[in-house]
Amino acid sequence: MAIRNRCSRSPTTLALVIGFSLISLPFGLGRSAWADSVYDVTINTSSLTGTGATLAFDFVAGGGTQNNNLTFSDFSTDGTLGVAGPNSGSVTGSLPGNVTLSTVGGTSFFNDNLQGLGLGSIISFQLDATTSAPVGSELPDTFSFFILDSTATYSLVTTSDPTASNALFALQIDGSPSGILGLYTPLVTVTSATPVPLPGALWLLCSGLLFFCTTCARSSRIRKCNN
Repeated sequence: MAIRNRCSRSPTTLALVIGFSLISLPFGLGRSAWADSVYDVTINTSSLTGTGATLAFDFVAGGGTQNNNLTFSDFSTDGTLGVAGPNSGSVTGSLPGNVTLSTVGGTSFFNDNLQGLGLGSIISFQLDATTSAPVGSELPDTFSFFILDSTATYSLVTTSDPTASNALFALQIDGSPSGILGLYTPLVTVTSATPVPLPGALWLLCSGLLFFCTTCARSSRIRKCNN
């Protein structure tokens, strides 16, 4: 007759599985928390209501080894969408759906999405950018947003853009969770929607649970072996 091993490792194994599952939770969430820079963008165009315009979403590659994607979603306006394009470079999708500009592969230096719009009083969208950093003296991939005239010839808004291009705002992807954000007009409100890292208390809680599960399993095994 077979004799069951009273010093089975089952309780210890189960406790360790539970414990490591708990402690791995912050790693899994933390990885997604730092994956992208996410911003909610709102633009007040009430002073330009009724004007024919072209929205220009420009994404310029830094020329280094970094690869980044930049996606616009949740586009909303009380204006009237017009003709899309012509686009340049790596652009997929069209407004009001999701649009992605990409520097992946380095095949295109200048990536530009143009969208005709009869302006209302407001424009909003969410901007989601990956965070591949430049190396050494390489320049960062940079996004800029413009409101141009209906022929996409000149800017309808004069801003404090240091490049004198009249971008309303710009985002340089430097590898940090938030990137380097430049706001060049009070017409634009940009709010970070990037998930924040888990607080230290939760890390301590998960570590404590792992220690508790391991200790309980060890005590259970000792009691069984001594019986």
